[in-house]
Amino acid sequence: MTSTAQHTDPIFGTEAQGAGVTRRAFARGAAGLAGAAGAGVLAACGAGGSAQPAKKERTAAYTVRFMPLANSAPWVQEQFDRFNKDVGPALKVQLANEGVSGQAELWTKFQSTYAAGDPPDIARLKEIWVFEMFLKGAMAPLDGYFKTDKDFNAADLLPLYQDNFKYKGQNYAIAREVSIIAGYYNKELFKQAGLDAEKPPETYDQFREYARKLTKQGATPQDTIWGFDPYEYGTREFVFLWPFLHMKRFGADFWNKEKSGVVLNTPIHVESFGMFIDMIHKDRSTVPPGVGVPQSTAGGRTGKVAMWEQGTWDIPLIPNVQPDLKFGVFLWPKKANQGHVPLAGSSALTKASKDPDAAWEFMKWWNSPDNQVGWYLNAGGNAPSRKSAYGKPPISDNPTWKPLLNAITTGGGNPRPMLERYTELAESAITPAWMKAFRGEVPAKEALDESTRAATAFWQGMGGSAAKAL
Repeated sequence: MTSTAQHTDPIFGTEAQGAGVTRRAFARGAAGLAGAAGAGVLAACGAGGSAQPAKKERTAAYTVRFMPLANSAPWVQEQFDRFNKDVGPALKVQLANEGVSGQAELWTKFQSTYAAGDPPDIARLKEIWVFEMFLKGAMAPLDGYFKTDKDFNAADLLPLYQDNFKYKGQNYAIAREVSIIAGYYNKELFKQAGLDAEKPPETYDQFREYARKLTKQGATPQDTIWGFDPYEYGTREFVFLWPFLHMKRFGADFWNKEKSGVVLNTPIHVESFGMFIDMIHKDRSTVPPGVGVPQSTAGGRTGKVAMWEQGTWDIPLIPNVQPDLKFGVFLWPKKANQGHVPLAGSSALTKASKDPDAAWEFMKWWNSPDNQVGWYLNAGGNAPSRKSAYGKPPISDNPTWKPLLNAITTGGGNPRPMLERYTELAESAITPAWMKAFRGEVPAKEALDESTRAATAFWQGMGGSAAKAL
């Protein structure tokens, strides 16, 4: 569905997402199957050297509190149990899992524990959340460990993702669970429309043309073969992010020159955003909001969606859940650029940890190449952040990855605008206006004008400046 209702999943818990079936919910079957196989503020926060204090001999076991995104895939708990049984005792370190179901819920819980003076030692945070907590002085730099712990091999981390956790020259988390947002397509529907199933669209004009050719109107939206199904609708920040990633590819930005205001209504913004609005309401080739058609991969799995948008995390999940679905993956075409911005979770260490060395021992182990590949195969489908994982199976021998490998391992750039209170700004000032255009209530330009005014008012109202952004 296209609402923002909570969806409970037996493997991944609950996540608010407007796609009706979240990508974590989509993985419910996959886990079991795969398991068998302003410089002022910034300078103040970033001050200090990166050297870690000399490690103290631990006289008693320390329990590391870890707040991950809850995941009931058997492999995950098996790894936590393995650490406590086989790895931790020699180090006098044990792990306490304080998992939280749902991305938004995890962020809320982490902020509340921090405000109460009792945050966990380690948390699984997105790059924007690490940055927001860095601004508050809550996160511990990891450079001392990166430089001195040779077993960790920090040089093996892909800069494309790791650099998004680096502020004022220091690393504040370990990138993991990485992805880019790509196009997916149903090869059988391509054949039925007379298109080459091995040649997905190579330009945005061709993408729009293919969507029209692939659409076959039915008696109801559920009976229609749709040319394209967007990532999601609703008010979640991702409803800003997925169109914005296309805007960036068209050459648009988020800020004015001084970062004193948000600018989302230039001709370039209108061209990109307007294309999708026209595909919904003029071409009638794209699933609109509120018609009861599942979104993204959930729609793709119905066999009635020809192209959809989703993270690369679904590459290992789709074959396990729906082996008969013949699908391909393509990079979004080049416009002004072909930037494919990186998304990542992380393992982030808080300054409040009473034994950061103990916390590091778990972080190092959890982010070993084997454990990152294990996550890819058995839990979330997110690819590793380790360079060494891409030159060998299970990625190097998977033909679906072939067109994506360069984009997911090289390049750079923050996926989201990095600013204080980003999520609140996106969900209160931008996505409500954009949803009006998606629903056909206002033209694309009017929605972009409204979001520009609202986002700038929000930013200026909180005293926003270059010191509160990257």
